[in-house]
Amino acid sequence: MTCVDRTLRRRRWIIRRKLEHWKSGEIATALRIDERTVYRWWRVYRKEGWEGLRVKSRRPHHYYKTPQVTVNFILELRRSKHWGPNKIEGYARNYKVQGITPVSHRTIHGVLVEAGLNNPIPPPRRVWGKRRFEREHSNSLWQADFKLTSQDEWMVS
Repeated sequence: MTCVDRTLRRRRWIIRRKLEHWKSGEIATALRIDERTVYRWWRVYRKEGWEGLRVKSRRPHHYYKTPQVTVNFILELRRSKHWGPNKIEGYARNYKVQGITPVSHRTIHGVLVEAGLNNPIPPPRRVWGKRRFEREHSNSLWQADFKLTSQDEWMVS
């Protein structure tokens, strides 16, 4: 039995119990679910009938494609001015160019990556100050911090 079948059986079970005049709290306790879930499926059943209980796809029904004019504008700005996604986004929003649809910097980044114009920082980056001073036994290493106070005295901690 698949997960979809199990889910549909549970929803039908909830409705059958409601039709037998069970209380919503009893149904929720029996299935170990929240009472609001029982109310939700009862509301769906009253509105759409048994067909409304089936498991529906959550896939988007339509996809947004960035207009080609906007893509060309983004690529031209990247090639001529070498701007990043945030600056291109700000430019497109502030200076409303004719026929250009304003898009987010994430969309602009996706356009640049798809066109091969994304220049990320190379992966091996050096990190400073992350070296730990640890030794195998306690008191094997001593460390002190020196600070200059406002009275021109050194404080050792």
